[in-house]
Amino acid sequence: MLISSENGGGQIVSSSEDTRFYDDVACLAADWTAHTGDARAFVRISGGGWTDALGASYAQPADARTAMGSGVAAFATAADARAADRAGRALTFDDVVHMTEAQR
Repeated sequence: MLISSENGGGQIVSSSEDTRFYDDVACLAADWTAHTGDARAFVRISGGGWTDALGASYAQPADARTAMGSGVAAFATAADARAADRAGRALTFDDVVHMTEAQR
């Protein structure tokens, strides 16, 4: 798949595998459990910049436009995520992983 924008995207980096790139945070989360060892996930946060996916907070803003339609956006802080989320929630990366598992 061609990644046309970093916005809302992420990557999984591992010393034993090729780096994998994603154009939607939910796609990264759906693929996360297949990675083992020293794999680390990074996400592009709202407003720019990259951060470790496990330390970011996530939301589903009402106006979110994501590449694959998940509507999940990453934020630097839980307060930022709660302020943006349509239900006032701040989700963890594990929450997003579980959401993607439930949608399969």
